[in-house]
Amino acid sequence: MPPAGVATRESPPLAGWRYSVVRKAAMALSGVALVVFLLGHWAGNMVLLEGETAFNAYMVWMGEHHLLHYGVWFVLIAAFGVHLAAGPRHWLVNRGARPAGYRRQRYRVSTRAARSMMLTGTLLLLFLVVHVMHVRGWPPFGGGSIYRNMQNGFQHWAVVAVYILGQAALALHLYHGMWSQFQTLGLSHPSWNHWRRPLAVVVALGIAALNIGLVLLNVPAVRGLLGGTA
Repeated sequence: MPPAGVATRESPPLAGWRYSVVRKAAMALSGVALVVFLLGHWAGNMVLLEGETAFNAYMVWMGEHHLLHYGVWFVLIAAFGVHLAAGPRHWLVNRGARPAGYRRQRYRVSTRAARSMMLTGTLLLLFLVVHVMHVRGWPPFGGGSIYRNMQNGFQHWAVVAVYILGQAALALHLYHGMWSQFQTLGLSHPSWNHWRRPLAVVVALGIAALNIGLVLLNVPAVRGLLGGTA
């Protein structure tokens, strides 16, 4: 028997973490929160297209609304933490259930996106690190305002390519995540099940396309071709 006060796998809420349905529900709910954040993040970043003055004013406005600002950060950190804790744990448990593997695998229900969730998740984590470095102006992205850091980074096609590859990984990750969330959360019915996959495609490709479009519109060469300021 473990000493009193020591959390074990049998202690609530840790006991529930052993069950696949609990981990999948945690991933689904945290995934919904992250998708909502991505849409809000994109909408906020649209201010980048209005110039430095407008973007700085937006940042000041966000800083003045403490409940909104810190509330978003709290939900984001909580959702990201749950997702990061549940995802690898679920993958390791499933992998451990078949340590020997199959001599010849035949994927019928599983998709390429489903089989690559750990890979795309890892790539997204690496992209997040690069994105934070870019926004904060850590070397080699300069050290000015957030607006200047973003614009300086997007002058280099290597940085643009990293963003596009990151959005490709996001699209694959979101596709399987959205498709499986409905069943995990009990939203499964013969009347609308045939819409699950098309909806997952639309959400995944839509968010990735919106983000890539925003990046490209902030590339000086592209803005020059469209008649904006380079």
